[in-house]
Order: sequence, then structure tokens, then C-alpha cells
Amino acid sequence: MHSMQMNEEEHFMIDKDMKFVDDEGGLVSLDIDNVSDLEYFYKLVQEKLKVKEIPAPPPSPNNIKFKVKKGEVDVLYPDSREKSCLVLHTQTDKDMNYIINVIENYYETTIPTGYYFNYMTKRDVKKGVCGYIQGLEYNTKYLNAPSLRFICSKEDKEKIHELLKIKKRSSTWLWFPERFIQQFKYVSVETENKYPIYVISKGRAMRQGVYKAPHTVEFLEKCGCDYKIVVEESEYEDYAKSIKRENIIVLPLDFRGEENHKGSTPARNFVHHLCCREDYYAYWILDDNIVDYLYVNNNERYKVRSPIAFKMLEDIMDNFDNLYLVSHQYKMFAPPTDYRNVVQYNSRCYSSILIRTDIPTVNDKGDIWRGVYNEDTDLSLRILKLGLPTANVNCMNCDKLETGGSGGNNEIYKEDNNHSGKAKSESLLEHHKDCVDMVMRYGRHHHKIKTEMFTNNKFERSKDYKESNYCFEYS
Repeated sequence: MHSMQMNEEEHFMIDKDMKFVDDEGGLVSLDIDNVSDLEYFYKLVQEKLKVKEIPAPPPSPNNIKFKVKKGEVDVLYPDSREKSCLVLHTQTDKDMNYIINVIENYYETTIPTGYYFNYMTKRDVKKGVCGYIQGLEYNTKYLNAPSLRFICSKEDKEKIHELLKIKKRSSTWLWFPERFIQQFKYVSVETENKYPIYVISKGRAMRQGVYKAPHTVEFLEKCGCDYKIVVEESEYEDYAKSIKRENIIVLPLDFRGEENHKGSTPARNFVHHLCCREDYYAYWILDDNIVDYLYVNNNERYKVRSPIAFKMLEDIMDNFDNLYLVSHQYKMFAPPTDYRNVVQYNSRCYSSILIRTDIPTVNDKGDIWRGVYNEDTDLSLRILKLGLPTANVNCMNCDKLETGGSGGNNEIYKEDNNHSGKAKSESLLEHHKDCVDMVMRYGRHHHKIKTEMFTNNKFERSKDYKESNYCFEYS
């Protein structure tokens, strides 16, 4: 280490560990004689940080290598590093080659020849009995859009975004250049939903210190849908500050016993019994943290602003005599550039579910819900194990906030051993060991359903079967 006088201060640098170094990387100390020099030095350091004169640390020792296979490049480090996948998307080979060039320059080495990109393959997404459903049409320009799986460290991901000057929108993918803004933002259809809608809610009368209706209610209001929200008596006045009183139903004491004091199962069973008494054929039961519903078509998502979000699925249920559960796919599981079947058959239904009132019950009281965790998955599996079908619609999604991430009833998931997921997975194994395994993913316990067991569950067409055609209007 050697000392530098203040007249030499512009020659020092700040390394990745925030140490002062000279041009050769040796440590230096600065001789500061008075307060004015200290103030000047402080401003100088701020300027050096502002102009990013901190030299980037080498991504790895010099003997870094790449492992290459079809559509994938893995960064091989001599040391042990936690790695994950970053999918690189572009619209042309030229753009992808630019990214590869940036990566090679960053690592100061060359990716071996033999790598090549993945291209979207046009699939038949109209398979199965609901293949007539509108949506998931192809925008052909994306058929020639290359992608590449890049396996790297978290630090590498940050650096790649920085080098490409791309705003980080996800830790698992990026588009270069950023995808264009779609021409249409909203879609609607002149229609009305057929079956009643119920929202179950607890502890979510306020958001950020302000009395505000839950996200799901806000969406239903925008679309002009009739609905009821079920709340506990102690929270009635709080919800009434942002929701019309005629739309609020108080959960009866009979459905809030000590045995079922946690979770949403009591409220769900109450809604089912209520709809049976009203002699409805089917009803909707929605979580209260659904921000939006989205229609997927032409490789884009469109925000729905009409009851078509529900009417499309109601028409599907009415077409089959043995279909008791239909639901909206989660937004995260139906990216617009990754084509899946227009409807996912014989899988679990969750969060935004259309249920027939004559669905098989779980006990002599006529309940259909049980347990504290994963009650929707439990219901789906019971139906599937009876040989009955289910439908999860991929072209009409719900954009739902993370379970347990916004307080309320789902605080029970935070109590699950600090988000470990073990209790909720074990709750399924208790009843469904024959079709559920427990696995570790992302450092947590998850359940894995053996969906292949239910591929032969058949749909029985109704005598009034009708292939609906909707007049979507974009704006």
C-alpha cells in the first residue's frame, strides 16, 4: 500500500469491494489534511460512483467454459455458484447474434460452435372437445423469433441486462429489443354472465391504509358484473366503506366454528350451501386478490372489460353433462409467446372457479370443501379420481396476486413454517398419496400431481351442445 496526496486523487479508482486502488490494482491511502479536503474528496468519490468508474469484477477465473447443447448455453464456473435459467428472446437472428457477441465479450471467451437457437413451433392448440374456443391464434412473426436458454448466476443476469440496456422485468427472461407495445390494450364483448358470482374475503377491507374494495371487486365493478362478497361480521362495517351494503353477505356463525377457524374453507362451504338453497345450476367462487382477467390471442394479452371473462367458461360448462369444475388459468402459466392447448384438460382448478351445485360432496352435511391448505386442489383431485373431467382455460387468464403475499385469509400460508410449503403439501398427501408426490423446488416444498393418471377422463356432450362464436371488440 502506498499513500497519495490530494493532487493525485484523480488517479485512484474504486474496486468492486469499495477499496481505493491505483491503475495497477494496488491499494492506496489518501492523505487528507483538513475538512475542506475531506469534503472535496467526498464529492469526488460521488462523481466516480456516478460515472460508474468502478471496474466490473471478472465473472469468473480465466478458465471459465461454456457447455452447449440444443438451444442452451451453460456457464461452467471453476468455483461453486448457484445458477438458474435466463431465457433470451429476440425477434431476429441478427438480434440474437448481437446478444451472443455481448456475452462473449463480457466473459472474454468464445461460445463453442454448434449452439443454435430455439424457434417457436406452430402447434395444434385447438385439440380436444373445446378446440372451437376462440383465442391463442398465432402471430406468424413470432414463429421465426429465436430464443436461447442461458444458464448463469444471479450476478451474470444483472450484468447482461445492464450491458443490453434492458429494464429488468423478470429474473427468468428478457426480450431484446424490448417487445413493442401491442396495438390493442383492451377487449370486450357485449354479453352478460349467466351464473352468480361470489367473492370470499377476510382482512382486506383496506389497502395501504385506505379503505378500498379488494382487487377482485374492483374488476367486477369495471365490467358491470353483479356479485356478492362474503365477509365476517366483525369486518362488515369496514368493507361497507367501499362496497355497497347490498353486495355484502355476512358469514353466519355456524360456518365459523373453532374446528375451522383458519383458512377460507368455512366461507366456501357457506357459499355452496347458499347456492344449493337458491337452486342455482352453477356458481362462481373467486379469491379476492384477482387484479385482472386477460384474453390471450395473437401472441398478446388483452385486458378484459366485459363479462365475457365468465361467459366463455359458462358456455363450456353448459356443453358437457359431466363437467363440474371449470377455471381460469393463472397468467403466469400462460405466457403469450408460449403456446399451450386452448384448454388444459383434466388438471386442477383454482382461485377463479365455476362449480356446479350438484357436485359430489365430501360428507353427510353436503360440504364440498375440506382442510386448511390447498382446498381447491383437493376438490379438483377428488373429482378427477371419480373419473370426471375438469377444464382449465388457457386463453382466458386471471392475473392473481401471490397467495399469502397480500395479507388476509391466506396469512395461513405464511404460518406454514415460514413459507416452507411443507404443511400445505402434507395436507394433500394425507388424502392423495396415490396421485401426489412432494418435491423440493426453489428451496421450498411443493406438491407434484401425477396428471397422467387422469388423461382418459372423458367429456360427455350435452344434447344442447353449442360452439359459441364471440364478437370481440378491441380498443
